[in-house]
Amino acid sequence: MKKDQILNNKIGIVGLGVLGSAIAECFIKKNINIFGFDISDQFYKKLDKSYFSKTDDLDQIYSECDIVLTCLSSEESLLEVTKEISSKVLIIETSTLPLDCKKKVLDQLNNSNCKIVDAPLSGNRLAALEGNLSAYLSGHKNEKIIAKKVLDLFCQKVTDVGDFGNGIVIKLIGNILNLVHNAVSAEVLTLGMKVGLKPEIIYEAISGTFSSSGVFENRGKLMVDQDFEKEGMNFSTPMKDSKFITELSRANLVALPIYQVALQYYYSAVANGLGDKDASSIIKIIEKKHQFITLI
Repeated sequence: MKKDQILNNKIGIVGLGVLGSAIAECFIKKNINIFGFDISDQFYKKLDKSYFSKTDDLDQIYSECDIVLTCLSSEESLLEVTKEISSKVLIIETSTLPLDCKKKVLDQLNNSNCKIVDAPLSGNRLAALEGNLSAYLSGHKNEKIIAKKVLDLFCQKVTDVGDFGNGIVIKLIGNILNLVHNAVSAEVLTLGMKVGLKPEIIYEAISGTFSSSGVFENRGKLMVDQDFEKEGMNFSTPMKDSKFITELSRANLVALPIYQVALQYYYSAVANGLGDKDASSIIKIIEKKHQFITLI
């Protein structure tokens, strides 16, 4: 199915929070009409009404749309919005929630006309606004073909990872790297500065080398600039995901000691009032631990 054929479908989003509203805005920037539903209007009330239509309830969005993205923050919400759907609609489930929850939703829809793929997203609100998210697409082949065309509209990379549920597993193990890289980036910068190096020099020297990472390139720059007010990802998301990651490792008897140690910095950051700041602000906890003030 070609891109222009996809645009003939009516597309909706259930869950217009921080990420969902940014995805909607990305559609709008491309002059694509979008339907939306959320119990709160905190984030989507500023969307351009020329291309955005608010639906009053779930039945309306499922009856109006051919394809619906779900972008939700809790297991309860996902189970509720996918209950008793009578319409023939394809759901692209993008939330970061436990594997067991995804499987319950699949079972819940088993006897309905509704089809579903699991396609959790990697990236933050800024990446969503720029159409630079990544998606891990899993499910039945026929549904994945359609879903990929939609995901390509706001993702810079969509990877087919196989059977339904594989997507959320990839997302969770990827988040382990995200958290650990963020923590070790802060340690590296702090050590270098304590020795006497300027943070800008450390960042410039390591960026683009084999030692670097995508996290260092992005969050490392925020650490150097002490710019923790970015509309990126605060600590609420990794703290939520840590429960799912820990349960996945427990269920499969795989130890994650490096991840668990790095996670302690996150607990400290929230305890010290940094919960609503970008996760790059973790460097403030490490500086405090070493009684060291960054000189920019």
